[in-house]
Amino acid sequence: MILDTHNEPGLRNERSLFRLSITTMRVLLGIFFILSGIANYLYFNAPGGFFETVTQLKLKLWGWGFAGIGPLPAIIAVPYAYLLPITEMIVGVLFVINRFVRWAGIAMMLMLFSFTIAFGLIGPDGLIPNNQGNWDKNVFMLIGAWICAAYDHYKVARREKSSEL
Repeated sequence: MILDTHNEPGLRNERSLFRLSITTMRVLLGIFFILSGIANYLYFNAPGGFFETVTQLKLKLWGWGFAGIGPLPAIIAVPYAYLLPITEMIVGVLFVINRFVRWAGIAMMLMLFSFTIAFGLIGPDGLIPNNQGNWDKNVFMLIGAWICAAYDHYKVARREKSSEL
């Protein structure tokens, strides 16, 4: 049975709950990317830090025992290492302030896809790793970024259509 909450006192209707959930997801993803970019800059040149990881890590691709290929050629790895943290922070800020979410979401999805390729779709210990980064975080954040970007596209298209009338 579907509840009609439009006339119920004290209950929010489904549309406002949907907007609230999208906003919460967008802000949390934005904060995560801002903090991730800051952490990557703080530990950029540390031993085993971000720069070393990007320039020397083998791409795990699908993972699950695959030893990987690479590392990336320096012509790709060095610009990626320098540009990724600032891009993470910019995209995160755009998500938090709700500006250009569609384009920031596309950039976020591309970054998350590159992380999945770098660290493997499935970790070396299978689907349930023991305290290791795994595909699930990147894939779930990728889906969240897609939902936020798609909703922003819907809002912009709806606004443009209503202004034409």
